[in-house]
Amino acid sequence: MGSEPNRQLTERFAREPFLDLVSFRADGTAAHTPVWVSGAGDELFISTFADSYKVARIRHNATVALAVCDGPGNVAPDEPYIPAVARILDSSEFKAGVAAHKRKYGRHFAMMWPARWPLRLVGKRRVWIIVVLDPATKLPPTT
Repeated sequence: MGSEPNRQLTERFAREPFLDLVSFRADGTAAHTPVWVSGAGDELFISTFADSYKVARIRHNATVALAVCDGPGNVAPDEPYIPAVARILDSSEFKAGVAAHKRKYGRHFAMMWPARWPLRLVGKRRVWIIVVLDPATKLPPTT
């Protein structure tokens, strides 16, 4: 279990409409992606396409950073980036992410999730990314 400050920050992030997920390319440069996020306990959940670049970057380097942003990805100047560790979930672990997104996004998620499943038929498999905040993790200087 994480510390109380970590839990409070995770809960804050889970309430936000968007977070800037920073994953790192092989050369260490930061790649910023605004994402929808939900949470449960000390974990944050992000759903995305399996063939997205952020998934490939996370498979290569699990260190990520998060900051609150708006829909287009603009982060307020005083908003800090918090280091975290990400992991791509396998399909047997999807239930927790689906349940967390349903709690947060309600009917909107309930309508959008099934609508995206037909995309699997054309090779657009979805995955879940689980993120756990870890302020002790050292980030590359390019964040």
